[in-house]
Amino acid sequence: YDWDVGNEAYTDGGSPVLRDTIFRKAMGDNYIAQALTWAHEADPRVKLYLNDYAIDGINAKSTTYYELAKQLRRNHVPLDGIGFQSH
Repeated sequence: YDWDVGNEAYTDGGSPVLRDTIFRKAMGDNYIAQALTWAHEADPRVKLYLNDYAIDGINAKSTTYYELAKQLRRNHVPLDGIGFQSH
């Protein structure tokens, strides 16, 4: 029913940046948009989410995700929501 396509993509702290992952190294800073697009192409019916912790309030990290989501939607990248880890 749904895929968690981007999990814990940003660092913690006052100025979150993309984590230095193997995906970012291989595909560049646009890897999240590419992954969402490929996931949608693989199964257009599935819901696609980004997911992280420490974004359940308004803070630098949650604002970063909000801005990313706006940018992705503006560029017609498939994204259905953002998951809030609470475990």
